[in-house]
Amino acid sequence: MAPQQEPILFLWAFSPWASKVVAYLALRGIPHSRCEQPITQPRPDLAALGVQYRRIPLLSIGRDIYCDTLLILEKLEAMYPASSGFKSIGATNPTEKALEKLFEKWTDVVVFKPAAAAIPSSLDLMKDPGFQKDREELWGRPWHAEEQDKLRPAGLANLRANFDFLEDLLADGRQWLLGNEGPKLTDIHACWILDWLFAIDAYDKDFFNKDNYAKVFAWRDRYADAIAKAKEAMATPSELEGKDAIEKILNSDFNETSPKVLPDPIGLKEGDLVDMWPVDTGYNKRDSGKLVLLNANEAAVSTFTQQGNKEIRIHYPRWNFEIAPQKRPTGDAGKLGTDHVG
Repeated sequence: MAPQQEPILFLWAFSPWASKVVAYLALRGIPHSRCEQPITQPRPDLAALGVQYRRIPLLSIGRDIYCDTLLILEKLEAMYPASSGFKSIGATNPTEKALEKLFEKWTDVVVFKPAAAAIPSSLDLMKDPGFQKDREELWGRPWHAEEQDKLRPAGLANLRANFDFLEDLLADGRQWLLGNEGPKLTDIHACWILDWLFAIDAYDKDFFNKDNYAKVFAWRDRYADAIAKAKEAMATPSELEGKDAIEKILNSDFNETSPKVLPDPIGLKEGDLVDMWPVDTGYNKRDSGKLVLLNANEAAVSTFTQQGNKEIRIHYPRWNFEIAPQKRPTGDAGKLGTDHVG
């Protein structure tokens, strides 16, 4: 059964990671609102909610806030099952489910780093000192044009190997990665960053063209066309100002009514004061609070908003994230998450 509270997607419009969630919501026709955020820090709306996590997108459903596209899509799949009346695009048998997850990790781990290296330094954003500084903090590496120009050739070379892989997979004439029905969630997992690179004209056309990659180009064109048509077919998402999104969240109930902390190898218990943070990028920002949910795939803390001092829950995936007992002293757990806003 679908949640009673409509999701709010926090994003900046041209974020490649946000495009993944936007594509999913469009293909499934899930009603939602959007709250546009600045492309760089600070993001006052999220700070007001007590969220330290500095990446985009985030999704709120009531007073539960979900971080990272991996967790966002898992939650949406669980909360909007095929029986909820929305179009289903998730895998349905064990083999396809395994491939769906493998493609998700393949893109995150294998494809994304060379894709980021392939971003052209000629983009206006790459000439913005504020953007450069922000991305250097996020990634922990230089983002000025000279460094990007050094990284780009190797990035494109690595992307060719991934295009080769997809061209081989599509060589049997299939229209989509799992067959001739689609696009599916597997296609979103595999195509989102490649599609975004097309949108910013990142590819060297001497190597990336329809002669070399006829199947991949045709698949990407089908993908982009399907997303565009799905966006036209669904109700246009409401655009919320930050203050309205915050007010809506503060006046909502929790989406998840009975979170549980399950036994885990790291030995944490319900109510422990913990820090959570990503380990790949954005690792210098940590969310803190009382542990209220822990399982093999997810962790969540209870903390309080800066605006209104209202309890919220911040959810992280376990993949590429750390959770550990809080080391710094604190005298009031109710103020966790408000003492080191960046």
